[in-house]
Amino acid sequence: MSADESRPSSSRRPRAVEKKVLPTGPARDLRDAVYRLYAEADRPQLAELAQQIAKDNEDDFPGSPGKDLIGKIISGDGLASQHDAVTVAVALARAAGRRNTVPIADQVRRLWIAAATAEPPPPAQRLGRPVNDCDPLALEVHRAIQIPDVSAPVDPLPRYVPRSHDLLLREVADQVLGDGSSRLVTLVGGSSTGKTRACWELARYLDQRQPGRWRVWHPYDPTRPQAAVADLKQVGPQTVMWLNEAQHYLMPTDPALGERLAAGLRTLLQDSGRAPVLVLATLWPQHWDTLTVRPGTGQPDPHAQARELVVGTAVPIADTFTPEQVAGLAAAGADARLRYAAVHVEDGRITQYLAGAPELQTRYRTVDPAARALIQVAMDARRLGHPLAIARTLLERAAPGYLDDHDWDGLGADWLEQALADTARPCKGARGPLTRIRSRPGGHTPDGGQYYRLADYLEQAGRTERAGVYPPDSLWHAFAITVTDPDLLRTLGDQAERRGRYEHAIWLYRRAADRGDTHALRRLAARREKAGDAAGAEVLYRQAADHGDTHALRQLAARWERSGETNRAEALATLAADQGDTHALQTLAWRREQAGDTTGAEALAVRAADHGDAFALRMLAVLQEQNGDPVRAEILFRRAADYGDTFALQALAARREQAGNTRDAEALAMRAADHGDTFALQTLAGLRERAGDTTGAEILYRQAADRGDTFALRQLARLREGAGDTIGAEILYRQATDRGDTLAPWELARLKERAGDTTGAEILYRQAIEQGDTFALRQLARLREQDGDSAGAEVLYRRAADHGDTHALRQLAARRERAGDTTGAETLAVRAADHGDTNALQELARLRERAGDTTSAEILYHRAADHGDTFALQQLARLRERAGDTTTAEALYRRATDHGDTRALQQLARLRERAGDTAAAERVRRFGLTGAGVIAHPFDFESPPPGIA
Repeated sequence: MSADESRPSSSRRPRAVEKKVLPTGPARDLRDAVYRLYAEADRPQLAELAQQIAKDNEDDFPGSPGKDLIGKIISGDGLASQHDAVTVAVALARAAGRRNTVPIADQVRRLWIAAATAEPPPPAQRLGRPVNDCDPLALEVHRAIQIPDVSAPVDPLPRYVPRSHDLLLREVADQVLGDGSSRLVTLVGGSSTGKTRACWELARYLDQRQPGRWRVWHPYDPTRPQAAVADLKQVGPQTVMWLNEAQHYLMPTDPALGERLAAGLRTLLQDSGRAPVLVLATLWPQHWDTLTVRPGTGQPDPHAQARELVVGTAVPIADTFTPEQVAGLAAAGADARLRYAAVHVEDGRITQYLAGAPELQTRYRTVDPAARALIQVAMDARRLGHPLAIARTLLERAAPGYLDDHDWDGLGADWLEQALADTARPCKGARGPLTRIRSRPGGHTPDGGQYYRLADYLEQAGRTERAGVYPPDSLWHAFAITVTDPDLLRTLGDQAERRGRYEHAIWLYRRAADRGDTHALRRLAARREKAGDAAGAEVLYRQAADHGDTHALRQLAARWERSGETNRAEALATLAADQGDTHALQTLAWRREQAGDTTGAEALAVRAADHGDAFALRMLAVLQEQNGDPVRAEILFRRAADYGDTFALQALAARREQAGNTRDAEALAMRAADHGDTFALQTLAGLRERAGDTTGAEILYRQAADRGDTFALRQLARLREGAGDTIGAEILYRQATDRGDTLAPWELARLKERAGDTTGAEILYRQAIEQGDTFALRQLARLREQDGDSAGAEVLYRRAADHGDTHALRQLAARRERAGDTTGAETLAVRAADHGDTNALQELARLRERAGDTTSAEILYHRAADHGDTFALQQLARLRERAGDTTTAEALYRRATDHGDTRALQQLARLRERAGDTAAAERVRRFGLTGAGVIAHPFDFESPPPGIA
C-alpha cells in the first residue's frame, strides 16, 4: 500500500496554488523557479509553511511572510519583497528535502533583482474600436427598409424598442460591470428577429455606463474563425467580442478550428487577469441545437468544446412582437418606419418586416429564371456547408443546371451580369437577395476574385424550402472545380455521401485528397471497401498512413491482425502510438485478450500506458473481473492507477469499500480527487448510503463538494432532506446554485413542493419566469394541474407556447387529444412543427395508428414530413409498404435520402431485397444513387464523371 493510500482523510491537502498568467520575462522566471520548488515539496499547506518560517527564525529566513503572502509569491501574484521571496524559496527547498539551500537563495535573489529592475512591458495594442466609433451596419445589423412617401431618415436604424430579452441582457451587463467578471451571452432566434440589433444596443449600454472604456472587436479577416483564433490571446479588459452568426466561428468546415476557438474562449472567460470581457454571440435555433445536443453513445462529438462553452448562455429571442407591443408602435411619436411596420404586418413579425424579409421573399418568387437560379445555387451551397462568401465562378458554373432548356436557350450573352445586377438591387433600401461582398480596406478575398453573399433571411428560408431537394449535378461539379479548401471539399463530399450520391462524394474526396487531406483519403478507402474493392482500399489507407494519418495506421493494423500477421499489426499500432494515437494499441490488446493471449494483451496495454493512455490496462482489468479472475483484475487496476488513471482508482476504491476496507477505499478516492476527479468520492458515498451509513456518505459528499463538485452538494441536500432537515437542504441547493449548477434551482423548487410549500415553489418558478425561463412556466402549469386548476394550467402552457416553448405546445396538444378534441390537438401540433418541433405530430400519429386509424396517422406523418422530419417519411414508407404499396414506399425512402437521412438508403436496399431484387439492393449499398435519384450502376473510381475536368 502506498503512502497516499494509507493517509487518513483528515490530513488531505487543500487544492494546489494556481499559477497566475504572466507574460514571458523576469517576473515569470522568478515565479517558475519558486513554483518548481513548491511542486517538488509536494504542495505543502501554506499555513504549515508559515508556521515553520515563524518558528525557525533563522538567518536563512530573512523575511516573515504570512500564509496569504506565501500563496501570492508561489503563484506569481505581484512582486513581494526580496526577503520574503527568498524566505519562501528556502522554506520550500527544505520541505522538499534539500540540504544545501544557499544556491537556491542566491538564484531567487538574482531573479528577484532582474524582475524588480526590468523595463515595464509596453502597453498592449487593444483589439477592436471604441463603441462610439463603430458602425452598426459594419457589425452586420440589418439596414431597415425605406417606406413610401418618406425621405430617407438620418439614422439608418429605426428607434429601438426594448423587449423582454433586453432585460435579461442588461442584467448580464450589470453583473459584468458590477463584479468585473467575464460572460458569454448567446442570443438564439431566427433570421431577422433582432438578435444583432439587441447586441448593438447592449454594447451602447456598456458605453453609456462607462463612457469611452469599452471597445468592440469583430474578428472576420481572413475568415471569422481564423481571425478569432489568431488574436484571441490579445483580448484585454473591457472588450466586447462580437461573434455575430456564431456558427461561422464555432462550426467552420474544419471542426478542429472551431474547437480550438471554443477552448480559447473558455480560457478567456475564466481568466480574471483579462476580465471584464463580454462575448456576444448570435445563433439560429437549428445551429444552437447542433452545438448543444449531445451525440449518442459511440457517435462522434465534433462540438464538445463548443457545447461546454455555450450551454447555459442562451437568451431566446421571440420571432414576433406581442399584440400589446405592436399596438404601442402605432402610437404617435414612434419612428415612422416602426409605425408603418405596425400597420402593415399581420403576425407581429416587426423586425423581419423592417429588415425587408417580405420584400426578399417576393423578389425571390418573381425574379427572372436566371436570377432565381443564382439564388437557389447560393441557398443550396449554404445549406450544404459552404462558407458565407460564394465565388462568382461557382455561381456561374452551377446555375445552368437549375434552368430548364427553355429558360437556358432564352438567355443572352450577358445573362450572368444581368442576373447578378437583378439579385443585388436593394429591397426598399435593405440588402438585396444576393449581393457582392466588397473587401474592406486592409482586407482581402481568398483569391482576389468576386464573392457574393446570400441574404440571411433567404438562407434560412432555403434551409427549409429546399431541405429535401437534391441539387443538380452542375452544383457538385462546380464545387469540385472551384473549391480549393480541402476541409470544405471533404465536408461537401460528406453531404453528398449522406444523401447516397457516392459518385459525387468520391470526386469531392479525391479533390480534397489531392490537396493533402488524409481524412478524405480514408473516406475514399472506406467507399472502395464498401464497393467490394478491398485491394484498392488498402492502397488508399497506405497513402494516408504514409502521410502520418494515425487512423489509417489503425485500419491497416486491424487488417493485419485479422489476417494473422500479428507482428506487422503490432508494428503499425506502435507507430500510431508513437504519433500520439494509442487507440490502435488498445484495440490490439483487446483482440489478444479475446484470443486468450493474456500476456501479449497486457504487454500492449502497458505500451499504451507508456504513451500516456492507461485505458487499455483498465479495460483488461474489467475483462478479467468479468471472467472471474479478481486477483489479476486487481493487479491491472493497480498498474493503471500507477499511471494516474483516476477511473482505475475509482474501481479500486469501490472494491475496497465492498470488501469492508473503508479506510483504504477513502484513501484511493482521495488520490483520484487530488487528480481533479471527485467521482470516486461520489461512488463511495453512494455505496455507504446504500449500506445505511448516511453519516459516512455525507462526509464523502462533503469532501467532493469542498473540491468544487456541485453534484455532491445536491446529493448532500438530498440526504439532508431525507433526514428531515429541509432548511439545511435548502441552504445546500442555494450554495450549488451560487456555484453555477443549473439543476440546483429546480431541485430547490421541487424541495419546496415535496415539503408542501407550493407557494414557495411558485415563487421560485416565477423568479425563473421573470428571467425568461419558459421551462418554469411549464413547471408552474404542472403545479396548477396538480391543484386541479385546469384552466390556470392551460393559460400558463399557452404563455410558454407564446414564447416559443414547443414542449408546452406538445402538452397542450396531448390535453386536447385526451379530451377528444382531435382538431384542436392537430392545430397545436402543427404550430409546434412550425417552430421546428415535429414530435407532437409524431406522437399524435402514433396514437391514431395504435387506435387503428391509419388514414389519420398517415395525414399526421405527412404533415411532420412537410416540416422536414425524415423519420416521419420513413414511418409513412413503413405504412405504405405494409399496405402493399411498395412503389410509394420506395419514393418516400428516396425523399428521406434526399434530406440526408442515411438510414433511409439502407431501408431502400432492404425494400428491394424483400421484393426479391437482391442485385439492385446490392448496388444501392455499394454505389448508392445517381444525381437524379436512380439506383446507380457500378462506376469507375478513377474516371471523373462528365463535367469535371
